[in-house]
Amino acid sequence: MQEERLALLLDMLDELAAGRWQVSRKGYTGFGYRRPSFLPDVWVTAMDDPLGHAACAIGYACLDARFEGLYLNGLEPCTRAAPSARAHARLATGWDAVCSYFGLDEATARRLFSAEQSPASIACVRDWLREWLYSPAKPGAGNPRKCG
Repeated sequence: MQEERLALLLDMLDELAAGRWQVSRKGYTGFGYRRPSFLPDVWVTAMDDPLGHAACAIGYACLDARFEGLYLNGLEPCTRAAPSARAHARLATGWDAVCSYFGLDEATARRLFSAEQSPASIACVRDWLREWLYSPAKPGAGNPRKCG
């Protein structure tokens, strides 16, 4: 688990919930101001996979320069997966990218960030991540509580 990256994600979600977050990834900022070149809460709503809800923490992280190595390829999150004993580093996409970048298993990643959880807000996702990150019983943690 990449606790430092997850803590950065928590900081970003705090900024989003407070309305202080701005796009910082090169190529997505506007002229003289910082905003997405598209609206994340619009493009993720219609997606069924890989993530897909209006509070898509991973979609926003792909637009934030703090998350070096996590980026968008079209509408899909991508990163370089760590090389294994048998293979060289490869391009990971979708849930594989989320799991590789944040050091999570897929069940945990989906529990925190998927559309199935139906978050009511960005603050909801932030609270789920905070509760999970600072819980001593991470591996067997159940589904996030409903909020909103």
